[in-house]
Amino acid sequence: MSLTSFATPAPAATYSASSQAQLNAAITAANADPDPTATIQLTTSFSVSSAALNSPSKPITIDTQGFTLSGSVDPSGDGLAPLFQGGSGSFTLMGNVVGGEGSFPLRGEGGSGIKLEQSASVINNGTIEGGFGPDNDGGDGVFIDVSAAPGVTFINNGTVRGGDGNPFGGNGIVVASATNGAIVNTGTIYGGDWSVAIFANSAAVSLNLINSGTIVSGPREEIAILLTPGATNGITLELQAGSKIFGEVVGNAAAANDTLRLGGSGTDSFDVSEIGQKYRNFDTFEKTGTGTWSLIGTGTVATDWDIQDGTLQIGDGSVIGDITNNATLAFNGSDVFTFDNLIFGNGTIRQLGSGKTILTGDNSSFAGNTIVEAGTLSVNGILGGTLDVLAGGRLQGTGQVGTTDNAGTIAPGNSIGTLMVSGDYTGSGGTLEIESVLGDDTSSTDRLVVTGNTSGTTNVKVINLGGNGAQTVEGIKIVDVGGTSAGSFSLLGDYVFEGDQAVVGGAYAYRLFQGGVSIPADGDWYLRSALLYAPGVPLYEAYAGVLQSLNEFGTLRQRTGGPEVDDSQSADDAGNGPARAVWTRIDGMHSHFEPETSTTGTEYDVNSWTLQAGVDGMLHESGAGALIGGLSFHVDAASADVSSRFGKGDIDTTGYGFDGTLTWYGNSGFYIDTQAGLTWYSSDLKSSTLHATLADDNDGFGYGVSVEAGQKIALSNRWSLTPQAQLAYSSVRFDDFTDQYRGAVSLDDGDSLTGRLGISADYDNDWRDAFGKIGRSKLYGIANLYYDFLDGSDVDVSGTSLVSENQTLWGGLSMGGSLSWAGDRYAVNGEAFARTSLKDFGDSSAFGVKVGFSVKW
Repeated sequence: MSLTSFATPAPAATYSASSQAQLNAAITAANADPDPTATIQLTTSFSVSSAALNSPSKPITIDTQGFTLSGSVDPSGDGLAPLFQGGSGSFTLMGNVVGGEGSFPLRGEGGSGIKLEQSASVINNGTIEGGFGPDNDGGDGVFIDVSAAPGVTFINNGTVRGGDGNPFGGNGIVVASATNGAIVNTGTIYGGDWSVAIFANSAAVSLNLINSGTIVSGPREEIAILLTPGATNGITLELQAGSKIFGEVVGNAAAANDTLRLGGSGTDSFDVSEIGQKYRNFDTFEKTGTGTWSLIGTGTVATDWDIQDGTLQIGDGSVIGDITNNATLAFNGSDVFTFDNLIFGNGTIRQLGSGKTILTGDNSSFAGNTIVEAGTLSVNGILGGTLDVLAGGRLQGTGQVGTTDNAGTIAPGNSIGTLMVSGDYTGSGGTLEIESVLGDDTSSTDRLVVTGNTSGTTNVKVINLGGNGAQTVEGIKIVDVGGTSAGSFSLLGDYVFEGDQAVVGGAYAYRLFQGGVSIPADGDWYLRSALLYAPGVPLYEAYAGVLQSLNEFGTLRQRTGGPEVDDSQSADDAGNGPARAVWTRIDGMHSHFEPETSTTGTEYDVNSWTLQAGVDGMLHESGAGALIGGLSFHVDAASADVSSRFGKGDIDTTGYGFDGTLTWYGNSGFYIDTQAGLTWYSSDLKSSTLHATLADDNDGFGYGVSVEAGQKIALSNRWSLTPQAQLAYSSVRFDDFTDQYRGAVSLDDGDSLTGRLGISADYDNDWRDAFGKIGRSKLYGIANLYYDFLDGSDVDVSGTSLVSENQTLWGGLSMGGSLSWAGDRYAVNGEAFARTSLKDFGDSSAFGVKVGFSVKW
């Protein structure tokens, strides 16, 4: 068959070839064909010599059709590569192209898969592989040798692989001389055994790489891309979305000519911790293309980034270096990220995500726009340009920003601090959040300083950081306006006071006013205080505490005088361990409370008494001890004097209820006592300041349980010590009511959990009377520590919470005794006690007496 017949164009400008001569003829015919593109299909596998294939003048595709186009072997035994030279067109390779195999007897090297010279432009959509070197190195996948402009462009959409060899495989791509062209990889480039994927093997060669595919170093090789360093050469590596490089990328350590570029139109992330380790000797870092790249990881090498196009996004982690932003810089993390370096340019900064970004540098050279869309931007340095806070965003810090529009939240400071707007401020329905220790004019507070004009509307939210309130004169300045003060700032208060929104600070209400007292036209905004609470409020705050004073539990010793059973006596002869008994007890106590926490600064005194009567009976007796159960009825009464700077008054309470007890007396001296009680209350609340009754016969209810345990330790026949512990839970409630001034009162929390640790010293004596009946006496002293584990009471008055929490740690001393006679048939017991708060010793205190009488039968 003649050569001409093989070169005859097929329909759709398709040609066939089965040899190098036919392939060259097909290229020539395709160049002459008027169709804009052409395809040459191989009809068999064949090899080509070292002579260059004809140059294309249009895009020509060489499709091997499942066959293989390979290089031949030169006389020295080395494999040869198909050679492509430049033209005005390009070659696209589809199928398999393999370098010539080295001759084994001659120890020949494998040939390159293809060789590119002059201005060749080749697109690989198939597989290119270096030739096999059975007794020498494998061939390179692609060998580029161009010394003149415009250089070679090689686009790999398929696979390039260095050939196998013995002992070394070939490199994936080798650039052997200076070129202005580029290598674009969307496919996969592999290095052979012990070889790199891309290698610039001359000090005069620079690499220009664009990668959105995969580049893999050869087996047993750590470097994927390697530059031979020279005086002026370097690597320009552009990573696009999807880029994966397995192995190190080594630039020029001798000259600052290496650029790492994040480009393309897609979205991807780059780990900055790999700079200096995986990406070595790079000097310039750029963001190009319209896509979005996120910087992740923690950088350890200074990297200044130049954002030329698209978006560079900083997420969780950190980046070290300055940023020139002429496109978009986005902070999109979920953690706290501090950026200490500088930002230049006139692009856009976006705060995204749920995290907090902290800017600390002098970014006054930035002339673009910053948008806070979500999360928090904290400016503690200077940020130039303009700034927009959107509805989901938060701006805070102690630094300076430019002209600002607020539709979100601006919170000056990072707790207490000043934020400056160097320019104009416009409120677009956003919120100004002010933290302040509400007190007098000198109170610590956040402040927004605007050097220019204000306009629009802004809501103001005030957060009190523990201020107890005080009377102001000028007021607490929260907005300082340097220009025209035409903006409207409206307080979001706790309630309405005298027609204005007001916030509560201790005993005072703070309202927002424009203009100072001394200079009414200054245009600034101030918080000024006024007294808050009505005279009846202190009574409502103390109410739950008065009920708790009646609802508390006594000790086993106070109730019984301290009975026990030991192994020397039977239960019936144990004296203080009756089988059946009826008893009565009366208590009287005076208490003074200065709560550790009180919303209204209320103090109160309570005088109370309790009358209780009950019956006890033995439920079980054994060699180990006795179990005693009891039921009782009680009535209570209390009168409380309540005093506060806001008003004074009285609370009178009566109550009745039932108690149950269950006590184990061990023969070893150990005991455990449990109590449970229910009480129904009725109270009158009267304000002496208003000369009015605020609540009449208000019903309440209380309940509680107590567990006490102790162990008698005998020191002698008469002296003993008894360490003991008690835990008592008490809960009180009262019915909601509304006073005559329309104050709606309800109890949110009225629970108490009190622990007691004590130790008693006891002296016991016994005798027999003239009838042989045993009599006994006991004297004791007890030292106790008390601790309340809960947070006191919380009363709501028309939406305002009133908290009262007494001192949590108390100490107490008690002295008492008991006397029984007529064979323990009759017994009396009594105790006097006093206790005080320990933190502020003596400020809160209580003392009282408890006396009881019992008859056994």
